[in-house]
This record gives sequence, C-alpha cells and structure tokens, in this order.
Amino acid sequence: MKVSGLQRKENIINNIEYIIKSRGETKLSFANRTGVTRATLYKILEGKVNNVQHSTVTRIADFFGVPCDIIENSDLENIELIEKTLSPEGDKNPAAIPVIPQSEIMLCFEHRIGSLVTQYPVTWYFGDVSNMIALRVEKNMNNIFFPGDILIIRRKVFPSSKQIALFYSKEKGIYFKQNNQAVNEMPQAGERLLGAVIEERIQSN
Repeated sequence: MKVSGLQRKENIINNIEYIIKSRGETKLSFANRTGVTRATLYKILEGKVNNVQHSTVTRIADFFGVPCDIIENSDLENIELIEKTLSPEGDKNPAAIPVIPQSEIMLCFEHRIGSLVTQYPVTWYFGDVSNMIALRVEKNMNNIFFPGDILIIRRKVFPSSKQIALFYSKEKGIYFKQNNQAVNEMPQAGERLLGAVIEERIQSN
C-alpha cells in the first residue's frame, strides 16, 4: 500500500537509521558500500530531502536485500521483529539469495541483487544479509568443493580468519584461499576478490 509523501519520507529516514544500526554499519561505511554519497545520506537523515529519489532507495534496497516497497512504505524494524518471532532459526531472519552457476558468476557479478533474484533460483539464508549471492559449484575446486555444492558469498569483502576468500583470474578462473596471510592483503595483479564465503552447503552423496 502506497503512503503519503510525508510518510514515505519518514519511513525512509527511520528504515535507513534502523539498517545502519541493525547491520552494524556506520554512516560512512553505509555510504561507501551502497554508493550513496555521504552528503546525500546526511541530508536524507536530517530531513532535508523531501522527495528521496527512487534510484537512491533502489541502491540501498538492492545492497541490503530489502524490497524498495518496504523501505518506502513500511516499518522495516517491526517487520523483522515479527520475522524473528516466526523464524525456525530463532532470532535470525530468512532472506532469498540468488543461486548462480559457477560458469555464469562473472557474467553477472556486478548486477544488482534485486535483478539477480528474478533471473536465478533462490536459496534461503538465515541471518543478517547484505550484498550476498550463492555460487553453485559446477567444477571440482581443489578437491574440497564438488559439483552441486553451494557457497554463500558476501560480495567484495575480505573474510574473517576462519572464512574462505574467493578470487577470480583469467588464468585460474574461480578459486579460493584460506588460512593464508595473503587473504587479508590486496589482490595480486590480475587477481580479483569476489568476496568471503560465509556458508558452505555440501551436496550429500
């Protein structure tokens, strides 16, 4: 249901503030990661923008995996509170993650999440979600991951010490590093960091 212009403005402000708080972001990190300029973000939060552009809302919605309609017309905090109560995983929120074949991952890596979930099958992830995709393994990867396995990836971020870092190069294709000092260093020449593997779903035989 659509709301008035004033209510839309208040919803956007409240929902952005909630996303920053609940996802462990700062205003600076939020601006950097979504591509919304700091100046624009501050003006929105201070109520100085009466009609926030839909493209700005779309950037935020796609990055954090939240529908635009909810950011503009609903109370996200209340919705997630209800979902936490109903979720089979307790306090974690289910979210749809697009599942992309290994052979297609580089063709659509920069696409918005909102676009990808309409093009590919989805899987459900329980937890805080931002800028996440799933890779369906098609080729043996180091005799650790095999065809049919699913890797849940947070795009373009370095992993924690216990996570796997996924990389791509023209020579090697898609490969990973783990428990290696190089994981937390800048990618080498010709090497591209795809992101951190935050969950591995192994195909049972």
